[in-house]
Amino acid sequence: MYSYQLNYFLRMTAKQLFALPFLFLVFAGFSLKAQTQTVQDNFEGTGTISTWAADDCDLNISFNNPSANGINTSAKVLRYSDIGGQYANIRFDVANNFDLSVHHTFSMKVYVPSSGLTGNQQNRISLKLQDGTLGSPWTTQCEINKPLVLNQWQVVTFNFQSDPFQNFDAGSANPTQRSDFNRVLIQVNGENNSDRVIAFIDDFLYDGTIAGDPVYDNLVWSDEFDTDGVVNNTKWHHQTQLPAGGSWFNGEIQHYTNRSVNSFVSSGTLKIVAKKESYTSQGVTKQYTSARLNSKFAFKYGKVVFRAKFLSGVAPGLLSGHWEKTSMKTVDTGISRDLEPRAGRHVVKWTSWNTGAPTKIMCRVLRIRLPVLEEPSTWEVG
Repeated sequence: MYSYQLNYFLRMTAKQLFALPFLFLVFAGFSLKAQTQTVQDNFEGTGTISTWAADDCDLNISFNNPSANGINTSAKVLRYSDIGGQYANIRFDVANNFDLSVHHTFSMKVYVPSSGLTGNQQNRISLKLQDGTLGSPWTTQCEINKPLVLNQWQVVTFNFQSDPFQNFDAGSANPTQRSDFNRVLIQVNGENNSDRVIAFIDDFLYDGTIAGDPVYDNLVWSDEFDTDGVVNNTKWHHQTQLPAGGSWFNGEIQHYTNRSVNSFVSSGTLKIVAKKESYTSQGVTKQYTSARLNSKFAFKYGKVVFRAKFLSGVAPGLLSGHWEKTSMKTVDTGISRDLEPRAGRHVVKWTSWNTGAPTKIMCRVLRIRLPVLEEPSTWEVG
């Protein structure tokens, strides 16, 4: 489960540190509603596939139809050109894996002019499924081959339930029993040859759907900070207890307090104020104070939207943070994101981890540079 934390913290990175207000304007969580997405492309600009790529061949996903007659009179098609590459695949990835247990058929229209061929390869088209998240995705490959007729548009279907298939790994399960496929590859006239092929593809379609981007349309928690005075203690918890050793992590040198001089609401915003002052708590005296607030609302899936104003000219050693925190005791996977302006610039640090065991954490970090803000801006975290 996730909760949220707001804080202003100080690190011993400069000779002089400054206290500046940190403002939060809106802070809201949304519940998750699942939706699905089709996988199709007519190459007229209305398809759902946006990740087409080519390996050892040329690719044009908006080419004039060279034979607009018969079953295909559309204006635009995909042009595939094998220029003699070893593999000559075109491919795309989907955001979520295919479920072939119920829907297991892919189809497309194909046109191969005899004038675009060299050599004597068998005229055929292959559709391959892989796990594109792996470093060696071909080790997961499952492939179906179909014959082609030259010089005419034809519909070719690949049914991973009833058509003969070939697994790269002979020990792999049948494709309808697998859930690791998220990449589709198309290849004309095989691989490991230097022959050339020009082919045209249109109306690619998967007969099922994949999980789409979530829709967040149910507000489940918010704080508009519309009541002046102390922070709403039914929604927020002040974290003040020092960690073992008497100092906060990352070299932070402040006390976090629950005093209104360090955190309060006025004029529709939450203020978190770092102050230079001598303050004793829990038997430890420090020269700076600030506030650290955790939301009392927690959720497993959702999205958070907030508006914040970060002042320019932030001194080295002074950082403000918005954190999504997870309890590692209650979930095996989590995402933590924090927003930290540093020395006049703003960085979003986006970290996700998966925990296979309590002592093993895998982290990935994405940093995005943002402009200095002197007016409130809206941020979304989800």
